[in-house]
Amino acid sequence: MKRVIICIFILMLLVSTYAGALPFNSTLKKFSKNNTTLAETSYTHNVLGEYGTMTTCVPCKYAHRALKYLYQNKTVWDLPFYYITYVYDKNNWSYQRVKNELGLQASPTVFWDGGWKKDTGGTNVETEMTRYNASIRSAASRTVKDIDLSLNVEWLGAVNEVPSNGATGVPVEKIMRWNNSEFKIDVEVFCNEAGSYNGHLHVQVTEVESEWYNDKFGDPETFEFKDYAYNGDVSFSGGGTWSKTIFWDGCTHHNKDNPPRYYSHIKQDNIMVIAAIFNKNNNNYVDEVVGFLAGEGTDPKLYDVYFGKTNPPPKLFSNISATKYNNITLLEFDTTYYWKIDTWNANGVKTTGELWTFKTRGNSPPNEPNPIYPQNGSTGIPINTNLSWTGGDPDFDLVTYDLYFGEGLGNPPKVASKIDKTTYNPPGNLNFNKPYSWKIVAWDVYGYKTVGDLWTFKTQVNLPPNAPSNPNPANGANNVNVETDLVWTGGDPNPGDPVTYDVYFGVTNPPTKKSSNQTTTSYDPGTMITFKKYYWYIVSWDKQGETVTGPIWSFTTGLQEPPTAPEINGPINLIENTEYEFTFVSNDPNNDDIKYYISWGDGKNEWTDYYKSGEIVKVNHTWTKQGKYTINANGRDLFNLDGPQGELKVNVPRNKAIYNSLLLWLLERFPLLNRLLLLIK
Repeated sequence: MKRVIICIFILMLLVSTYAGALPFNSTLKKFSKNNTTLAETSYTHNVLGEYGTMTTCVPCKYAHRALKYLYQNKTVWDLPFYYITYVYDKNNWSYQRVKNELGLQASPTVFWDGGWKKDTGGTNVETEMTRYNASIRSAASRTVKDIDLSLNVEWLGAVNEVPSNGATGVPVEKIMRWNNSEFKIDVEVFCNEAGSYNGHLHVQVTEVESEWYNDKFGDPETFEFKDYAYNGDVSFSGGGTWSKTIFWDGCTHHNKDNPPRYYSHIKQDNIMVIAAIFNKNNNNYVDEVVGFLAGEGTDPKLYDVYFGKTNPPPKLFSNISATKYNNITLLEFDTTYYWKIDTWNANGVKTTGELWTFKTRGNSPPNEPNPIYPQNGSTGIPINTNLSWTGGDPDFDLVTYDLYFGEGLGNPPKVASKIDKTTYNPPGNLNFNKPYSWKIVAWDVYGYKTVGDLWTFKTQVNLPPNAPSNPNPANGANNVNVETDLVWTGGDPNPGDPVTYDVYFGVTNPPTKKSSNQTTTSYDPGTMITFKKYYWYIVSWDKQGETVTGPIWSFTTGLQEPPTAPEINGPINLIENTEYEFTFVSNDPNNDDIKYYISWGDGKNEWTDYYKSGEIVKVNHTWTKQGKYTINANGRDLFNLDGPQGELKVNVPRNKAIYNSLLLWLLERFPLLNRLLLLIK
């Protein structure tokens, strides 16, 4: 229904005079009247401004302040419009609307009446107010379909109760919670046209002053879009009506950002619902807009808490501001409780809450403990055994354990309380070949308990220590460094049975005791004498006095180095079947005597006796066949250390006497041959 009304507009030239003095927020809500109707002008409808901005946009601050100033004075200046702020870099719904549907290219941009006109950019507040004023008045004078919108918002009382109504298995420690974030929207569309109408309806929830985003002036964004309550087509015939009731809860809506931010923080006085109908047969331009402020002076809210096992439950608290209630003591198991929350707004109006119920969980005692190790009745158990068992709770409650444990087959004493693990390490070792008894009592956090059976086991008998072995230096070793420590392998076949060692060591056989009752398997004899033979052995003792004596081992010290490669001298051009003398000489770094191993190259080898280091040794040999031979020799000292090889190559050619006899015979038989040889000479 359209009204033709006359109004005088206050000259826009006055705006620049006092625009800067206008308060930013104090009057913003004052002019957000519910179901605002058109002033008495010739305007055809309320105009919708859809303002696209980003949190990083600097010139957007001028656009935003201009929109705020105009809206704050919309009644005085006769400006029939609402606007919605889309912070599209933070809200995916906003991005979808201004970027994908309206085609925003730059920020700031204000789209009027669904894109019928748009204003882009921002230089200063006064310039943008002038532009927007002209755009609003131009859009408000458009020819539109005769459509009326009706909008009502009713803020509900306590919602989103925890535990949820009808819940079962609720923990007995449960804290009751609720919030006040849901409201009911009733929207109705009236078609005053004779023909049918095809439109698209937006019912949008906005925050009058954003609690999340500010412009670059530092002011909260205004009428900041949160989410749709309705976004769909509506069609009806001439004179028809379309209506819908919508429940909108901030706890179930979010900005679809990553991660999403839910709107559970919203307050009644700060919510404006704006409905706009777009004409699908006219480029989706707006035919009508209406806004509804959810509340004025209604916040903060206070609550009366009713809670108990009877229906109706008794009132426990009045006028509390918290949205939770924590019972002082644990609730009872397997019990039905009733509760409700009455809400009082700041105007003293009460919203009676619904009656809610929930049932607490039951409780069973902990699982019966069972032994893992040692098993009941087992024998041969090591004296350093840890005890372990199964436990747990069928209700998955935390469980602690009391342990009873002792030697003998009677009832053992309690040795540990409130163990939060299913293992126990007895202090010290147990005794050999003794029976032990133990049991576990399991407790849940509510004082329910389960007593386990009495279990027994018997420890193993004592055995002597292991015989000492793996000596280092190895038995019979030579060339042992004089700083060497003695190391051996010991231990005991009974796990956990400690072993001590007596060390016998010296240059006499048998050696004398040097160390008693040591726990380590090594001994430092100090710096030993070079080139001495030492003897040692180990006696092992366990804690019960069992003993094992190891064998006597020996080694010889020294920093022995082998002899040098022998120098071999003698003739190298030889005659077969003739004996020749060769000399061999090598030096030993430790001045040890040296003997030589000689390989003559003809398959014959020999050892010499020992000689002084550096002494020249003469050895004769005869080759019985012509050929080329290599004499190889190396020295060995008294510690059986072999040095590198020396070598000498010799040659045994064919015998020249045979060739000379033949020549004489030829000269005797052929004198002419002798004369020819003389002439050649």
